[in-house]
Order: sequence, then structure tokens, then C-alpha cells
Amino acid sequence: MKAHFAILATLAAASATHAAIFSVPGSHATIAEAVTAADHGDTILVGPGEWAESVDFRGKQITIRSTAGAESTTLVSSPNRSCVTFVSGETSDALLEGFTITGGFGMPYQGAIVGGGIYLIDGSNPTIRDCVIRDNEAQFGGGVHIALSSPTFDNCTFSNNSSVSNGGAVRIHDKSFPTFIACSFVNNHTNDFGGAIAYGNDSTGSHINCIFDGNTADIRGGAMYLGCSCSDAQVAGSDFCNSVPDHIVGAWSDNGGNDWCPVCEDDINADGTVNVEDLLSVIANWGACVCIEDINGDALVDVNDLLLVIQDWGTCPG
Repeated sequence: MKAHFAILATLAAASATHAAIFSVPGSHATIAEAVTAADHGDTILVGPGEWAESVDFRGKQITIRSTAGAESTTLVSSPNRSCVTFVSGETSDALLEGFTITGGFGMPYQGAIVGGGIYLIDGSNPTIRDCVIRDNEAQFGGGVHIALSSPTFDNCTFSNNSSVSNGGAVRIHDKSFPTFIACSFVNNHTNDFGGAIAYGNDSTGSHINCIFDGNTADIRGGAMYLGCSCSDAQVAGSDFCNSVPDHIVGAWSDNGGNDWCPVCEDDINADGTVNVEDLLSVIANWGACVCIEDINGDALVDVNDLLLVIQDWGTCPG
């Protein structure tokens, strides 16, 4: 009898751990249909082409993987939505791999439209690997918006994303703790703060072996902006080049191995020279100010900013 129960227990365990594989197209016509059919531990294999649908993992710890890689497999969002959403407490076992994610416009969050490409809220901690997040836009976090979540981005590229306010490529907010490993941030832009990445409140991110090149902000933090001391960016082994008007503004941790191209943050009008026009711009905006004339990032345009202009007077480094 004991042997009988042992055999039944073994069979039950084997059945519980058996993972199904679905194909799109094939077993299902759309990714959404495959997600509906899938259970924890299952894999959805997506063929090459452009898939015009927004993907929601629906709280399932599943793998959605392209068969031909990001160069050949594209997710384009449904109208007025994010391309991919994680909103149901997905864990690191939820994996999105090998897609280009583009054309997203974001979802509502705290009165704004955020996360054009990928939208993460409420304790969602998935893994996103070998993906290209490009040409998305939103009010905050044009490429990705992270709130109350701790995803891992592994070998992903963020390019040509844009936002009206914080975070052209990524905004990190509300007790979020993401990790970025070997990711590239190229030519992202915001009309406000943080051309590539902007931190909101009470969040800490790890940025390991990443590349930041050509990211721009109309006010401050071309590559990265941290708006309060309650957040921290831990940066290691990363390269920063061609950030406008500056690389990083705010509290962050230099964990070593980082490389910096020269940047001319005192060239307020971006004409290649720090001169009397920049000095007059500082004087014209004297006082409390969240603006590009606040060169040292203390929310006050004063003599300290004026001295920085004088200190760097002349042609900007190439």
C-alpha cells in the first residue's frame, strides 16, 4: 500500500512540473490567446513578423520567447496602450525574450500616461532579456515605466524613446529596485529630466556594464536624473558619452569601472562655447529654479552656478 501511494505521489509531482510549449502562429493565432491557455512554467514560442497586439502576462510565470530574435520579431502596441504590461505580481520566472518593442503610447498611472513600451506596476518583477525597446513615447517613462516593481533587464537596448516629463527611456518610481545588466541607452530624449533614466521616489537601481550614448534632456540629466536623495543609482562598469546637457544629476553611487566622455554642462545654449551668453542666462534666471541654468542641480540659480560658468569659460571640450 505504501508503495502504491509513493507511485501516485511521484506521478502527481511529475504531472505538476510538466511544462507545455505553445506556438504562435501554430497552436494559437495570437500571443494573447496563448497566454490565456498557458499555465505557470509554460513556454510560448513566437514566430518572426510584426505582432500588432499588447501583451499582458496576466500574473503567470511563463516564458514568451521569439524564435528568430529581436531583429525579426516586433511587438507593436494596440492603440493608446503600452506594448507589454506586467501588472499582476509576476516574478523573475516570467520571462520576455528576443523582441523589438515599439510604437507604444503608455497606460494611466497616478494621473499621467506612462510606460509607452513596457508598463510595470504593483510588485511585478519579471525578466526582460535580449529585447530592443525603441520609438515609444509617454508623459513619463517613454520606453519603460517602473512603479512598485523590481524587474531585471538583461542585454536590452533602449533607443529613440521620448517623454514629455521624466525619463525618456525609463522612469523608476515608488519603491522600485530594478537591475540593468549590459544594457544600451542610445538617443533617448525627454523635454524635462533624465534623457535616458529618471528616478522618482524611494527607489534604488543597479546599472552594470551599461552604455549611455547620445541621450538628451531639455533641463537636466542627459543620461540620468535623480530628483531626491531618497533614491540611489548604483553604477558600475558603465560608459557615458554625448549626454546633453550633462551625464548624471542627483545622488548616485559610483561602484567603479565607469568611463566618461567630456561634457560641457555650463554651455547652456549648446553653441559649443561657455561665454557671456551663458553667464547672462544664469543671471536672468536667478533664484529658485528647476531649469538648465541650475548647473549644480540644487534647485537654486545663484553665485555657485555663476562661478561654474566662469570656471569653464571658453570652448567646450570635444
